[in-house]
Amino acid sequence: MENIKISVVILTKNNGTTIRKVLQQIQAQQIRNDFEIIVVDSGSSDDTIQKISGFDVRFYTIPPGEFGHGRTRNLASGYATGDYIIYLSADAIPANEKWLENLTDRLAIENVAATFGRQIPYENTPLMERFFILRNYPPTLNEPYSTKDFNMNAFFSNVNSAIKRSVWTNIKFNEELIISEDHDWAKRANELGYKIEYVPDAAVFHSHNYGLKQVFKRYFDSGVSFSQMCMKPAVLSNGIKYFMDEIIYVGRESFIKIPYAICYDVFKFMGFFFGLRHKWIPGSIKIHLSMHAYYWKK
Repeated sequence: MENIKISVVILTKNNGTTIRKVLQQIQAQQIRNDFEIIVVDSGSSDDTIQKISGFDVRFYTIPPGEFGHGRTRNLASGYATGDYIIYLSADAIPANEKWLENLTDRLAIENVAATFGRQIPYENTPLMERFFILRNYPPTLNEPYSTKDFNMNAFFSNVNSAIKRSVWTNIKFNEELIISEDHDWAKRANELGYKIEYVPDAAVFHSHNYGLKQVFKRYFDSGVSFSQMCMKPAVLSNGIKYFMDEIIYVGRESFIKIPYAICYDVFKFMGFFFGLRHKWIPGSIKIHLSMHAYYWKK
């Protein structure tokens, strides 16, 4: 990795509770390569910008209405000067000082186009979200990462990923998708023969604490994105196994939380179901069903 420069890209909006810790952990990285930090904010109204101002970053702002998961990452990647571009969520805290080196080390291999690291749930993470993260970002993989037929053994995510700039130049993020620009990118890169590797040693702390309304909206958007990608995952066959494994996990941890876990999964399924069929729903209604209301105001 001699003479390799790295660009760390972070998108922010109202991340005042985590951004300082994220930037502190990045600056504490033990790596022999030079790196820059690029932050693009899309209209924070809390103290996010104030906290960022104390760090050595290249800072940009865009109007909230111009934000898009694929669009803004492409914009930020265009600002980057590094050979490798790191995508890190503003609420994903690197777990140790070797995170960046571990995440980028495999990119030195010629046929490896991208890597992504493990996510570790915070202690207060609800059991259903904890199960999702532990299942999709395990400590080890028994076989190489694959996206074949949607049977992923890990979930490529821009929460914690790295892409060679030369590959991003050829395969940019889809700017039309509401979310899942990362999964779409990985699928297209994989189909073109690029290799993607999961690096569990490049871990970050990251998780969400969604209530029933939020989880419905999150999976509504997921269903919309899968519809946009013309993907038809086997919801029943894959979903039933996932549901049973999740309920077993929740029951082992706290039997009394099983009824809530069932409700949680019903809301997930309903959100995804309606998202897949969003074309039949008026835009004025989709604004209220989606976690990304701005998307429907374009």
